[in-house]
Amino acid sequence: MTWANASIWRIVETLSNEEYEQTLAEGAGSIHRRYVHLAEDTWEWFHDWHGEEPQEPDFQSMTRDDLNQFMVDYLKKWQSLIAKRTVDEFNDEREGRTVVIKFDEMFFHMVNHFTYHRGQIVMGLKMLGKEVPMTDYVPYRFTSK
Repeated sequence: MTWANASIWRIVETLSNEEYEQTLAEGAGSIHRRYVHLAEDTWEWFHDWHGEEPQEPDFQSMTRDDLNQFMVDYLKKWQSLIAKRTVDEFNDEREGRTVVIKFDEMFFHMVNHFTYHRGQIVMGLKMLGKEVPMTDYVPYRFTSK
């Protein structure tokens, strides 16, 4: 996930502010909005997982680079939990229902969530006329050492 995010980020960081903020389709929002959403969720899930309720950062006012770095840092925190964690599951309560979420399920959800929104970002980049590399895993393996 990290390598795919980084390859798309290399294009996003070259966008003009207008391109970055432009609403690309009704209901889709902007590339900026997708990055804010990903940062919010990555932060929220990490602190939910640990049972913490710190003050939420002001994601809307973060610079583009700050948002990206924030996600890179939080994804490293999540990855560190693969080897060593103090919580193996948590209870998610919604609409009067409780579901037990195990770590592997949560991590799978995060990968899936990032893939979904990275796809939206890629579509936005293509709508802006940008050439976007493939971020599928198997082609990545052929190009990695």
